[in-house]
Amino acid sequence: MVATRKHKNSLVALFCLFFLVMTSPVGGQDEGMIEEVGPGRIDWGNGLIYVVGYGAPPKGVSGAQARLMARGAAKADAYRNAAEVLYGVRVNSETYVRNYVMQSDEVKVVVEGFVQGARIIKINQQLDGTIELTIELPLGGQAGLTSLLNRPEITERVSPSFPAFYDYHAPGVAAPYTGVIIDARGLGLKPALYPQVFDYEGNLLYAATMVNMARPGFTTIVAYARSVDLARNLPRLGANPLVLTADSAVPAGGEQTDLVLGVEAARKFRRLNPEVIKDGAVAFVID
Repeated sequence: MVATRKHKNSLVALFCLFFLVMTSPVGGQDEGMIEEVGPGRIDWGNGLIYVVGYGAPPKGVSGAQARLMARGAAKADAYRNAAEVLYGVRVNSETYVRNYVMQSDEVKVVVEGFVQGARIIKINQQLDGTIELTIELPLGGQAGLTSLLNRPEITERVSPSFPAFYDYHAPGVAAPYTGVIIDARGLGLKPALYPQVFDYEGNLLYAATMVNMARPGFTTIVAYARSVDLARNLPRLGANPLVLTADSAVPAGGEQTDLVLGVEAARKFRRLNPEVIKDGAVAFVID
C-alpha cells in the first residue's frame, strides 16, 4: 500500500515536471521582448513577426484535395492577419505603420508586397481537418519592414536629420566598445522601429538617419531585451558592449519610445566609435 502510494506520488511529480518543461518558453523566451499585436506577435529582440492563420476544408471535399484547400484558406487568413499586425507596429511615440498606409498609396503597396513575401514556418493539421499555418516576417534586415519604410517622407519626420557631435578617440590599451546597451527599465518605454536617443540638452545622439541600413547583415535600429544579461548575448553588440543607464524617457503625446541620457552617460555615448552608430549596434533594456 505504501509502495503504491509512493509510486503514484512519483508519477505525479514526474508529470508536473514534464508539464513545466513543455509549457515553458524555449530559450528563455519568457524574458524576451515579445509584444502581442492583434492576431500576431512581434519579437523585438530577434526582429521577427509571427502570424497565425486558420483554414477549414470545404464541406463535401476530402482527402488530399481537402488538405490543399484548407491550407490555401489558412494562408489567405494568415496574410489578412499579417496586414492587421503590421498596421499596429509602432514607428515612433505617436505614429504607427497604419498612419503611413492611410497617407500614402505607395506605402500601402509596399506593405502588401511585404506580406506576400512572408515565409511559412509551421503547418499543423487538427483532428477536424482544420489547418493552422504560421508565417514569419522580418522586422529588420535588407528585406525587413524597417528598411522598406526607410524613405524620406517617414525618416525625415520621425528622425530629424541634423548632425550629432561626437568625441571619439581611438583607444590606447583598453579594448574599444563594440556596441552599447542602454538600461531604460522603469521608464515605461515601448519598442518602436525608429527610436531616438537625446542628451540632457535635447541634442540628438542616435536616430535612424545615422544608421547604415544598406550594409550587409543590418537588422533593426535598436534591439530590445528584458535584462542587461540577455542584451549582452545579442550578436549585434559584439564582445565588449558599453552599458549605460538612461536618465528619462522623452515625454510624448502618445507612447514613450525615445530616451534621454544624463551628463556622464551622454559623454560616454559621444565617445563611442562612429562605426557602432552606423552599424546600429545598440540595444535598449526595457520592462
